[in-house]
Amino acid sequence: MQLTKGLYPFWDDELIQTQFTDATLSVNRPDRAENVFKTDAPWEGNNCDFFSTLRDGGLYRMYYTAFDLPSTHRFFICYAESLDGIRWEKPSLQQIEFNGSRDNNIILSDCACAYVLKDPNPACTEDERYKLFADRYGTDAGGGFRVDLVMYASGDGIHFTEHHVCRTPTRYPNMFDSLNTVWWDENDGLYYCFFRTTHPRPSAPNDRFEEKGVRAVMVMTSEDCVDWSEGTPLDYGGGEYYQLYCNCISPYPYDKRYWIGFPTRYNERLEWNDSFEQLGGKDWRKSRMEWGEKRYGLTVTDCVFMSSRDKYRWHRFDEACLVPGPEDGINWEYGDCYAAVGLIETPGRFSSEPELALLCESHHWTDRPVELIRYLYRKDGFASYKASSKPKTVMTKPFTFSADSLHVNFRTSARGFIKIMLLDECANPIDGYVSCEHFGDTTDRLIRFDKPLADLSGQTVRMKIVMSDAELFSFSLL
Repeated sequence: MQLTKGLYPFWDDELIQTQFTDATLSVNRPDRAENVFKTDAPWEGNNCDFFSTLRDGGLYRMYYTAFDLPSTHRFFICYAESLDGIRWEKPSLQQIEFNGSRDNNIILSDCACAYVLKDPNPACTEDERYKLFADRYGTDAGGGFRVDLVMYASGDGIHFTEHHVCRTPTRYPNMFDSLNTVWWDENDGLYYCFFRTTHPRPSAPNDRFEEKGVRAVMVMTSEDCVDWSEGTPLDYGGGEYYQLYCNCISPYPYDKRYWIGFPTRYNERLEWNDSFEQLGGKDWRKSRMEWGEKRYGLTVTDCVFMSSRDKYRWHRFDEACLVPGPEDGINWEYGDCYAAVGLIETPGRFSSEPELALLCESHHWTDRPVELIRYLYRKDGFASYKASSKPKTVMTKPFTFSADSLHVNFRTSARGFIKIMLLDECANPIDGYVSCEHFGDTTDRLIRFDKPLADLSGQTVRMKIVMSDAELFSFSLL
């Protein structure tokens, strides 16, 4: 394979010769930081969710759905903004009336699950630069329940008007019934929409969870955001079949060749048991089951991480990357770990190196305001190869490249190390290309060899990394 200059994260084994690798690839859980946002305004209700963020120059914009259950007011789309991704403000926008006043941050009503794209397509007109995609609930010609994906347009990211209803050749069960993400890819000039649907119950259901219909993610494309292609289910390489929605898919901001997602995993327990009795919140869990559906009290949700190079085939880790966390008497419920779309670059806590923040809901649909918790990752840090104190190896497949330097994102203990060797196609050492034992904790360690790396450009090589009490996140060719 040919490697160009750029980033190569260890989020899958695409580059790895697995039979010669005994280090362990696993997903990482981020560090939990502080609560940064609370939905405590009267118009926000108890069920704010489907948050999405985008970086717009020096400003972060946030969009989210506000409603109340049992329903006491209409669906609203609300707006907030921040200069640093930590301190958020809800500006008084004077657009939509609530209880006789326009002193609020509501930008739209009677739609839900809003996602906003600042369209980088050079053919996009300025009055449509911001595209908001939202669900609108209604009935079809036969009187049945229907959800449409409606696009609204704006020139400033705040004042939106309805543009059109998206047209799809096929309707899928529960289509669009959660947050759906839309991106424009400059490589092929197409818009990609990742949307929720429901598959029939699998032939071999999980006997620990109820699976009448399985929530799933599909992708479709469009040249104009009006007419869309048939949907294609995401391919997880034959992995376990379980329920995913609220896909939170986006290009990786540091290298848009890679796509990442933080979908919610839906887990409906079969019956009430003693664990529910002791989780806390028993009364409101049971009230949900009484006025709504049984699953409202039996479901718990978490979040998984997945990545892709082509938007269709995905490497998905089955171990959760986000969990509800220590029991506080009201978490571990249906709606925990709904991640917000969009990573936010925030100042590093311990160095000048920025960290990536993923905002995630807590206390969704309870008797408290929803809060967004800031979870922190190091750059490229969603997954990594790991080794205990006993040395382990990561071996790549043969590749050719053209680059002048090799940089590694890694961390070790004080006693641990990583050591990098370049081998020929037959895995024989190449003279002059063995590094020292590197130790430390950095996202950008230059690996020096006795001979210039550029001398091997165009040759077929392998990279062998020996690790002890260490973690390896990515490497870069520059």
